[in-house]
Amino acid sequence: MSFSSDIKDIICKTEYQCPGCMRAELAGFFVFPDKLSQDCVKYSLPSERAGARIGNALFDEFGTVQEFNGSKGIIHGAARLRDALSDEDVINECCKTAYIRGAFLSSGSVSNPEKDYHLEFATKSDKEAEFLMSVLKEYEFCPKITQRKNKNVIYIKESSQIADLIGYMTGGRAGLEIMSIQIEKELKSSAQRRVNCDSANLNKQAAASAKQITAIRRIKAARKWSAMPEVLREIGELRIKYPDVSIEALGKMTKQEIGKSGVNHRLKRIIEYADSLTEKERRRT
Repeated sequence: MSFSSDIKDIICKTEYQCPGCMRAELAGFFVFPDKLSQDCVKYSLPSERAGARIGNALFDEFGTVQEFNGSKGIIHGAARLRDALSDEDVINECCKTAYIRGAFLSSGSVSNPEKDYHLEFATKSDKEAEFLMSVLKEYEFCPKITQRKNKNVIYIKESSQIADLIGYMTGGRAGLEIMSIQIEKELKSSAQRRVNCDSANLNKQAAASAKQITAIRRIKAARKWSAMPEVLREIGELRIKYPDVSIEALGKMTKQEIGKSGVNHRLKRIIEYADSLTEKERRRT
């Protein structure tokens, strides 16, 4: 089963909080199905438990018996049921949550938070899309809406809001699990960023060290090294001997234990001198 299916299965274990919740959940379920004809609703749910929940609710509310086979069902007389159900059934806060549950069971989906953060509902009804948006905003969610294949797609991409919304729909059963996955994912991302940063710094340090060593060898090849000031020769010999250590570590190895700026200044003078030798050699040729 997919992550969405797991969430829907958990939703089906959620109890109704008041007598109106069952009706509100059916109202959400009926206006959001993917295949909606004039008098027939065809739907596919993730499990027999989900199908049984909707079927039992229809029987309890309207005495309607659905055609049910595994996770798929067909509800005849849907037009009459849709007329009997409306937004007016969604009054109490618990009923609004039930309405959202019904919409999600019918046409909602959520990505696995280990891979991505995305939760959505889809409906062909402009009115119901607007109503669902208003209900979600009452809960202080920030849904957005777009068009896809002649449908209104209401979606949320903010991880903490997805976790909160699933927590509402499942009575808190799945929200904490998603938050745990989110925290673990962010910790891994943070660790990876640090690794990438450290790797970039090491590459930068290696490139700088190679440039410094090349400059030192160029001066030595020109037989000018012995004429260099002692402080430059000291840092140069240390760099040759310890090509992989940091600037800070090099400074601590000098007699005066100079800081990073002092080491950088001396190495920069060595490079500048090496570059000037190259220019002189070019002029001579």
